[in-house]
Amino acid sequence: MGKNNENEQVFSEKEEAIIKLEKQVAMGVWIQAVGQLIELVSLYRLYLISDEEEPIVEKQILTGASLQTLGTFLEAIGVTEEIGIDSAEVSIGAQKLAVTGDWIQALGAILEAAGGSEIIKENANLFVP
Repeated sequence: MGKNNENEQVFSEKEEAIIKLEKQVAMGVWIQAVGQLIELVSLYRLYLISDEEEPIVEKQILTGASLQTLGTFLEAIGVTEEIGIDSAEVSIGAQKLAVTGDWIQALGAILEAAGGSEIIKENANLFVP
């Protein structure tokens, strides 16, 4: 009986450690989401006051940043929902949301990188985030 109780305590400590680390991961993703939102708002403000003649490239970068922001928030929500969940059904839904967010972020990063590459190729005098 003592051995079983000891195993339960070790399992409990391991579970607590896992949940603590999951919470830290979620916190990190939320910090990314807030940072991404700050980038998006700042880029939008730059776009509004810009005198540059490259509106298509600027819009592409802004679209990419918008998608990355949306994706990061979806990922953060999904990761947060996963913390400490035992139900496979809920966990799968949360995982799908997190992965969908990752894919949206990836698409946004591609658009933003393509816009930045275009600015470099054209030797335009624009800010590249």
